[in-house]
Amino acid sequence: MNDVLMSAIIQLSFVLILSWVFYFMFYRKDTNFFNWIGLYLPKNRSWIKSSILVLVVSLLIMVGPLILFQYLGYITSEMLYDKTISGQGISVNIIIIILLKALIQTSLSEEILFRGLIGKRIANKFGYLVGNVIQALLFGLPHGLPFIIVYKKYVVGVTLIITSGIVGYLQFWLNEKRADGSLVPSILLHGIMNVMSFTSKAIR
Repeated sequence: MNDVLMSAIIQLSFVLILSWVFYFMFYRKDTNFFNWIGLYLPKNRSWIKSSILVLVVSLLIMVGPLILFQYLGYITSEMLYDKTISGQGISVNIIIIILLKALIQTSLSEEILFRGLIGKRIANKFGYLVGNVIQALLFGLPHGLPFIIVYKKYVVGVTLIITSGIVGYLQFWLNEKRADGSLVPSILLHGIMNVMSFTSKAIR
């Protein structure tokens, strides 16, 4: 658990420091850091219903292809293996590890990086659509490239890049169009999906 905690802290710290340096160099006179990156509560609750819809669609988009590929034998459980939690069952220690990995190491860090630092900056410079498409593509790449590079599973890799990219696109839309630019909705949705994913690995 200590290794997971340290890894989560390092990853989050790296993303925050990177974002802060970029903010300090170019934008510190315009607004405060938290508003600039999107770490604030939405001004209204209109995003909640949209979040439920995005969550359901995202789960179908992400889980469906994985189930199909496993059924067809294109991927095995070993390819999705995580030595810290896979097959470990549910215990207090495993729950803490799942929460650290799902909420801090991945959800919070990735949302600040992709939807905050990258998406917002590109959208502000070149427009919402360009910003959303680019951050979505960059978000999708690390989800699919390992299957291409390590396992030579090109169909699986390309599919996961596309599906993850679609989810990233929907989350940026949710933040920017329904939640006043706040990262809170996508952080919550990303965290929920990750908790479900890691929990399924633990009880497998």
